[in-house]
Amino acid sequence: MTASTRLSAGRTKTGYRLRVEGRGTMRESPAAHEFVRQVLDHEDGALVLDLEPCDYLDSTFLGSLVDLHKRYGSQMPPRFLVAASREKRLRLLAPNHLEKLLNATEVCPEVIGEDCVLPPLAKGSQELGHHVMECHRRLAELDGPNRAAFQQIADQLARELIRR
Repeated sequence: MTASTRLSAGRTKTGYRLRVEGRGTMRESPAAHEFVRQVLDHEDGALVLDLEPCDYLDSTFLGSLVDLHKRYGSQMPPRFLVAASREKRLRLLAPNHLEKLLNATEVCPEVIGEDCVLPPLAKGSQELGHHVMECHRRLAELDGPNRAAFQQIADQLARELIRR
């Protein structure tokens, strides 16, 4: 049986927490990516992505995390962090060596008040295709074990998007 997915966000003392419950896939990736960008482009503070209740991340969601790390995680102090136990981070991130790239913490900040559920963004096929392509490009830029496969996916999507 497929686990249900829920993206929820809330304010913390130092910024925001975005929680992924269940599966993070290309369906949720655009909404999560857009939320993080809007918050960190327009407000001070940090955003912590809580992956502890997450069971699975697909390559699109992983590529989105790489992009967010490049934009906000390389600052000092980092403004984008992933929160989960070491075991969970290894299970979700290590197959593509992302546990070495992303800033991580085992402590997730508490939300002040109520969480707000974020629905998946309803993107048109062209917009979604572009998002998936860019996420795979970010993964192909890394020296990971699936680099060539991610580049092939990005290249194929680029060809298909040009034809539309």
